[in-house]
Amino acid sequence: MNNIFQIAKYTIFFEFKRFLPHTIVLFGIVFIFLSASMNFFGLKFQERVFFDLSLTMVGWFMIILAISLGISNIANEIEKKIIYSFITKPISREQYFLGKFLGIALFLFLAFTIFSTEIFFIDYFYTKKMLFIIFPAVFLQFLKSCIILSFTMILSLYVSSPINISLTLLFFVFSEMSILYASAFEGIAKQVVLFLKLALPYFDYFNINQAIVFAASGSAHPIYILSAIIYGISYLIFFLTLGSFLFYKKEL
Repeated sequence: MNNIFQIAKYTIFFEFKRFLPHTIVLFGIVFIFLSASMNFFGLKFQERVFFDLSLTMVGWFMIILAISLGISNIANEIEKKIIYSFITKPISREQYFLGKFLGIALFLFLAFTIFSTEIFFIDYFYTKKMLFIIFPAVFLQFLKSCIILSFTMILSLYVSSPINISLTLLFFVFSEMSILYASAFEGIAKQVVLFLKLALPYFDYFNINQAIVFAASGSAHPIYILSAIIYGISYLIFFLTLGSFLFYKKEL
C-alpha cells in the first residue's frame, strides 16, 4: 500500500509542475465571474438555469480533465522510458497502475471540492438557502469522471492518443445512452447495443441535477444517492482490477 501512495505522490508532484491545479483554480474563478455577471437569481426559473448550467459545466470539465490526464500519464512514461525507474524497484506493476490512478483521482477530487463549494456559496449568497444536495450531485460527477479515467488509462496501454480519445468518447456515448435507444436498431446491431448497455455503466444513474433544478426530492433520496455511489464504485473496482491485470501482462 505504501508503494501505491509513493507513486500517487510522484504523480501529484508531476502534475503540480504542469500547473494543473492553477488550471482548476482559473476555471473556478471564471465560473464565479460568469455566475456573478449574469442575473440568474432574479426569477425562480433563472435560478434553475444556474443550477442546470453550472452542474453541467462542472461535469463536462471534470470529464475532459479525466480524459486528458488518463491519456497522457502512463503512455508518456512508457514512451520516455521513465517507467523503468519505477518497476525495477520493489514496486509491482499493479501498484504502479493503481498509484497513477490515485494521484490523478486526487486532482479530480480537488476539482470536485472547489466547484461544489463555489456553487454552494454562490447560491447561498443570492438566495440565503443552504443547498447541501449540491455536494453529492458534484461528487457523483467526480465518480463518473473516475470511471472514465480508469477506462482511458486501460486504453492508453495499447492505443495511440487519437484512437484513445475516439474510443473513450464512444464509451461515454454508450454509457450515457438510454437502453430505449436499442429499439432503433434491428438484428445483430440491436443485440450488440443491448449487450453494451448491459455491460457498460449507465451514467444517467449519476445524474441528480434534475432533483436540484426542480426540487424533486424523491429522485435525490439518500438511499438513491448511496446506491449510485455503490454502483459507481463497483464499476471502478472492476476497471481498476482489469487495468492492473492487463498492465501486468503487457510487454514493455
